[in-house]
Amino acid sequence: MNFLVFNKSAENLKAAIYGQHNQNVVAVAADEDGKLMFSPASQITVTASNLDIRNLTSARDTVNVIATDFDIRSLNGARDSVAISAKAFIEARATLSVPANATLYLLTYEVGPYSQNSYFLRNTGGGSVSVALEIAPVNDNAYYVSSGVTGVSAGNNFLAAVATLMRYARLRVETGSATIGVDAFYNGRA
Repeated sequence: MNFLVFNKSAENLKAAIYGQHNQNVVAVAADEDGKLMFSPASQITVTASNLDIRNLTSARDTVNVIATDFDIRSLNGARDSVAISAKAFIEARATLSVPANATLYLLTYEVGPYSQNSYFLRNTGGGSVSVALEIAPVNDNAYYVSSGVTGVSAGNNFLAAVATLMRYARLRVETGSATIGVDAFYNGRA
């Protein structure tokens, strides 16, 4: 190593760190903040009791735990908490004119993957429409069970949530003697 320093400005002094792998000299990497970078293939073993770290946020942290016989103490609400963030959300929309004397099924979805499911319908005009939320274990007309039918007059709204655990849901819309405009929405949250 050369012990002579030619640059006398401390902020301009730099050093390179090298390691050895299979008899080859390899540079050690750092990120833009000067923190050492480890390969995702590197295995770091942490052994601790009463390990405490800063609060984790989904914006900057990822924790992957791979273990055999991973045991932790019993959790309780007085000292432990789990926050769930970035839940999956799905939405769909159907805007159409329902022909006179017709029954249409709108926004049929597999709602099983979502813990909260809701349907919204707005009657955009032309008369009154009958609306019902239907659920079924399979996507087959013979299996759908209907909630109570609600009449929705022009300019009014219908809102229903899927309250019973089921795999499929949809809206049933029926018209009388007039063509009715509807704007329907489905929202699901994991």
